[in-house]
Amino acid sequence: MSKVVTLNAKDALGKDYPVIDSFENVKKTSKGLIAMLNAMDEVETKAKEEKRDPLLPEYALVIDEYIIKNVAKLLNLGTEDTKKLNEMSRSDVAEFYEKVAEEFCQMRVPSMGAITGVGEEDKEDNSVEQPKEKLKTVDPK
Repeated sequence: MSKVVTLNAKDALGKDYPVIDSFENVKKTSKGLIAMLNAMDEVETKAKEEKRDPLLPEYALVIDEYIIKNVAKLLNLGTEDTKKLNEMSRSDVAEFYEKVAEEFCQMRVPSMGAITGVGEEDKEDNSVEQPKEKLKTVDPK
């Protein structure tokens, strides 16, 4: 059964945007996440070249920029509608993209909480997510 995630954008864009987990949408989402992670690596590389630690707002700017870019690509928005997307609630747009990444690709969008380690809670039961143990291969015999 297909998965559907909807961006409620009727007020800003004149309609809501339901997105299904098509191969094309999964590919767009994966490529968008890769681009975001590469841009975050560039922040670190630039900071190292300048012999300093990366600043948290630098990461925030990259994350926000790529959320907008990636959602615009996913929804096939033109320049004008992408500008309108920028005027929407950051939380609403980010939550939509996070849900798409999780539902379609089983991936998580980078967040400031993940970078700082502060406030990363599991959304289902409000418990703080614990690091996962490495999986071990077990001989079935």
